[in-house]
Amino acid sequence: MRGNELLDKMELVDAAYVEAADAEPMDVKTKKKRAAWLKWGAAAACVSLLAFGGMMTNRKDDSTRISLGGTLREYKNTNITASELAIEWPWEYKTVSEQYTTLILKGEEFYVGRAIGASWIGDILGSYDVAGYDTYTGQEHHMTAEVYRIAGISEDNIVAVKLDGGFFVFRHNGYAPPADFGEVLDDYTLEQTLPLEQFTVCEGYEEKDHFRLDDDAYIWEVLSTCRSAAFIKDDSWSENGRSLSFTATSEALGVYNAVFRVTEDGYIWTNIFDYAYIFKIGREAAEKIFSYAAENGTESEQEPYMFSLAGTLTEITEEYILVDDAILCADEKEAMTFKIYLDDIRISRHIEFEGITVGDVVIVSFTGSIDEEAGNVVKGACSLSRGFLSEDGISVPE
Repeated sequence: MRGNELLDKMELVDAAYVEAADAEPMDVKTKKKRAAWLKWGAAAACVSLLAFGGMMTNRKDDSTRISLGGTLREYKNTNITASELAIEWPWEYKTVSEQYTTLILKGEEFYVGRAIGASWIGDILGSYDVAGYDTYTGQEHHMTAEVYRIAGISEDNIVAVKLDGGFFVFRHNGYAPPADFGEVLDDYTLEQTLPLEQFTVCEGYEEKDHFRLDDDAYIWEVLSTCRSAAFIKDDSWSENGRSLSFTATSEALGVYNAVFRVTEDGYIWTNIFDYAYIFKIGREAAEKIFSYAAENGTESEQEPYMFSLAGTLTEITEEYILVDDAILCADEKEAMTFKIYLDDIRISRHIEFEGITVGDVVIVSFTGSIDEEAGNVVKGACSLSRGFLSEDGISVPE
């Protein structure tokens, strides 16, 4: 697979790498280094393509123009593959949200998700035990943490837990479908917590064109009239017709790039609650949403699940690493050097444990942008892998 075919592929990085993408970075300078074996959960038969994401344009000179978090680059058409690896890190090399993952609240289990800003935090519910498990030692760890309501959301479904000075979403870890769409609107205040702005027009499950709305108020006005829309219990239900697939990202819900799909024949399909929820809103409501989207949507780029950049590691300091992308450039004179800070343990632990060094080809995955004015600083970097350059391009072996 070459060039634009490669770049069309999305959702290729393990979601575990982005669960705490917005978390406060952990300073590893205070951590004591010690030898330990890494446990690799390699995904057999799960070789993934590395997707840079964003805008791509084929050019006559056999090169491809792409966007890395908004920074345009022109690269040679080449194969770039990466196997999807899940690493079980030693306890002291995990972020706090990777360490403490489970909360028992009112006899119900909640599981950790993404970070959430303080502006969403409501009343305190109390202090409760939060647990985590160290697979290296077999030891279970416990700590007492403050648990808070999230503004507009029922604490039966989602709460916020204060860990190491930051707040993290904990979601109810069970299948508890609502009776109708109105129950969802009430329990999650979706009009305030779930923006419906970026969407893709689909024919069946084939993506066609991508658009963006400046204002989703009318869509929620229509959906608010669908409170009695019945929950569909048939898990085998599928939609092969036309639909609008909205990108569902919500800090309050702890959701990143999930799906909120409105079908032309009058259904909502969404996975924002971890499980597939389907509601029948009717053709009339669906037609109103389709009409509004057609009249007000402006063409946009596809939103990738995560951005990735590749290149040669040229420098390692105590504070940062530098990655040069000359090996991918159609013209090496156009190469850029990117700076990735090591104050986030999710990056520094790869350097310390995997022996990645200057001269290695590496792949950096990130969820933010590149600050060119600050010296091409990569924001939201959340994983680092060693790659190998061959005739077929850059790959990360299983």
